[in-house]
Amino acid sequence: MKKKRLVFWLMACLCLVATIATYFNTNYRSTIAVVTSAKQLSAQVTKDQYENRDRIMTQRLTLRVLNHQHRDQTYVVKNNYAESQLLDQTYRQHQRVFVQIRKKQLNIVNPKRDWVIVAIISLLLLLMITLIGRKSWRILLSLLLNSSLFYLVIHFDIQKNGTKTILIYSVASILFASVTFILYQGFHRKMVAMLTSTIMSLLVAFGLSYLIMQLTHEKGITYMAVSYATQNPRSLFLGQTLLGVLGAVMDESTDIVASLGEIIHHDSQLTGRQLWASGRAIGQEIMGPLINVLFLIFMADALPMTILFLRNNNAIAYTFEYTLSLGVLQSLISAIGIVLTVPMAALAADIFLMKKRGADQ
Repeated sequence: MKKKRLVFWLMACLCLVATIATYFNTNYRSTIAVVTSAKQLSAQVTKDQYENRDRIMTQRLTLRVLNHQHRDQTYVVKNNYAESQLLDQTYRQHQRVFVQIRKKQLNIVNPKRDWVIVAIISLLLLLMITLIGRKSWRILLSLLLNSSLFYLVIHFDIQKNGTKTILIYSVASILFASVTFILYQGFHRKMVAMLTSTIMSLLVAFGLSYLIMQLTHEKGITYMAVSYATQNPRSLFLGQTLLGVLGAVMDESTDIVASLGEIIHHDSQLTGRQLWASGRAIGQEIMGPLINVLFLIFMADALPMTILFLRNNNAIAYTFEYTLSLGVLQSLISAIGIVLTVPMAALAADIFLMKKRGADQ
């Protein structure tokens, strides 16, 4: 217990030092300044043709440059921002920002937020160490490897310009699942059952959905609603869908196989029919919350644009088509994967755990 506390406080100190060091770090190519004074000057109410009201605020900011050739020089600028802060924002005293200085004029580019990211990662590390313990390093390693893999997948997809999306993201999904399960679970029969049920559920669910899309000629699917598409929006949507289904089925497959594994371990007289019934009962308890969670995640992602469309007097049908339709479709495809995971996980548990137990006996 004392050792755990020592590790926790050591990590807490390291995380605090890392956060503070990142906040005060000025070793960047870009010019950094700190807001030494922020004073509110005026506020003006505005209204557009759709009766949307907002207030335009004006600040007077005093900034001191912290690095490069203009170091220690002071500049005074005005910052105009909308109270809604949709496209701009307010600045506070002691806040650090990236700036550009041209012809003796300073322009704020964006706030310096890297220290916030370090603080959030530090909090995550401390929570993991406290709640998970020794397995924390496995989770962190899997996150790092999956992040590196995701970076490579994105670059490969850009090189192919979205021409082999299904193949690229199918292989990527299998690799994501394999890295996660092998690193965190270790290599044993239960892990193989989890991985097998995850991959089978993913491929069958996406395959069925894609078949339906082909049979209906993808009518009613508004790919133009994909935001900031720099390649074929259809390929981006399919890649998003594959990764979304993977997250759903991985979660459910782990829960069902782990639960069935414990049941098999404690009940030596368990039959295949009883195992199937147990897997179905567990799945029924999990499916409802999982489907609703996914639906809420997709809808929450589209909420800002939905409100923006409706506030600008767009019809509900038009708003749904261009802000919510793709999220609903992804939710439905993920729901198919969640439903299929129940029999897949029970079948995998029967093959890799029940029959292997019978062979050992």
